[in-house]
Amino acid sequence: MTCVSVLLLAGLLASCGGGSGGDSTSGGGSTPSGSTSPSGGTPPGGTPPGGTPPGGGTGTLPSAGARIEESNTAFVTFSGDWAQSSNSHAGWSGSTFDSLLGWSGGTAKQSSQPRATASFTFVGTSVRWLSMRGRNGGIALVRVDGGAAQEVDLFGRPADEFRTPAITIYGLSAGPHTLTIEVTGRTSSTDPSSTAVVVVDAFEVEPQIVSHVQDSDPNSDLIYSAGWTQASNNLDWSGSAAFNLGEIPPGAHVTATKGATVTYKFRGTSVSWIGYSGPDAGIAVVSVDGRETTVDTYSRDLRVQQVVFTASGLTDADHTLTITATGGKNVRSSAAQIFVDAFDVTTPGRRYEQGDVSKGKHIEFDQGVTTIDYVGGWDYSNSRVWTEGWTATTQQENATVTFIFTGTSVSWIGCEKSSAGGTAKVFIDDVFDKDVNLFQQMPMEGYQREVYRKDGLSPGPHKLTILVTSQDRSFVVIDAFDVRQ
Repeated sequence: MTCVSVLLLAGLLASCGGGSGGDSTSGGGSTPSGSTSPSGGTPPGGTPPGGTPPGGGTGTLPSAGARIEESNTAFVTFSGDWAQSSNSHAGWSGSTFDSLLGWSGGTAKQSSQPRATASFTFVGTSVRWLSMRGRNGGIALVRVDGGAAQEVDLFGRPADEFRTPAITIYGLSAGPHTLTIEVTGRTSSTDPSSTAVVVVDAFEVEPQIVSHVQDSDPNSDLIYSAGWTQASNNLDWSGSAAFNLGEIPPGAHVTATKGATVTYKFRGTSVSWIGYSGPDAGIAVVSVDGRETTVDTYSRDLRVQQVVFTASGLTDADHTLTITATGGKNVRSSAAQIFVDAFDVTTPGRRYEQGDVSKGKHIEFDQGVTTIDYVGGWDYSNSRVWTEGWTATTQQENATVTFIFTGTSVSWIGCEKSSAGGTAKVFIDDVFDKDVNLFQQMPMEGYQREVYRKDGLSPGPHKLTILVTSQDRSFVVIDAFDVRQ
């Protein structure tokens, strides 16, 4: 897809936001059952018996459900030249702010030095590395227990995403493992000023599927009342700076109007509101299925792509989250603004990435038991907020993709918008199931969107086939496939 973008000329990640300091976001009122209070990170989960932590630490290794920050020296070790991210940050318009970015736990480490490494020791059958993907992202080699390296490319354009999954590795044997990240000093960017940075933000053990939903998601799921406007685009909002001709640049929604609401309908076991906290931010009431929490988004420092609220421990069912601006503010705040940038939704199961251009058109998982095959004119793109960086797209009628999997439920994760508004027929086990129309009126844009879901399949292997039927050269996007047992 052709994009219009404004690229940052300065070395972004050489001075990337992070660190701590100032007043943290705080909230009052009650917290919904099974949820966390407003925070910028998720605490480590349970830790059943495992091996001995690295670095001379004590206790058992992180296990299923744990998120471990890069600053946890009991389980994370670094070698070589790693720096703490600084606070100076430039938005995509080039303006510079004394700001912090929404790192997990408030901090991250970065390196461009070849052969510098970061290692994480844990117990579990899968693991996820949380990082940054953006204009100065470099290439890393990832290994588990010293095995074969997988290359992870953190370059993305035209904007930057923080606290984003870099890679999720599945199919490990039960027991302790060590994930090692090695900096190569290389980048796929053609910009000679790129600093080829590799960022280590956090790690998750046996993580669930996570979908990152933009503030412009189609209004069947995300409904704004009167009083909301488009926020200024001089900050590095999630998904900002990437747009097609004639479209409104994505960014964030903002309101200071008392009683203004946004309602988000989702299915999942956890939801996080990604927004903004700063010296001009106000107080909101967040309701999840009718249970309310008061969230004060004031902080002394300006923080973008910030997790301001998380509700977890939900059932895997339909839920409704409502954010209501109160018109009130902390006594130290200069304004009562409330910002909505994005949402992260988690669901149980496994997500299969469509693969990037280096993997070709046949992708194997689990020794060939699970595969993705493309037929026709498919291209690859990293110019949007796609799952772990890449997506496959086509404008060709009769192009197909076939996904072989084992499970009782499957979802096609794609995109819905005006310029990616193609049509397709979906078949399950060679039997027609549904016509899918991806068109949405501007300014609605849905990324990492579940555009098709089929539940109630018999246990065992199945085949999902997508046949592109659009005749007007509209794009059809394959981001990933989700499978539940």
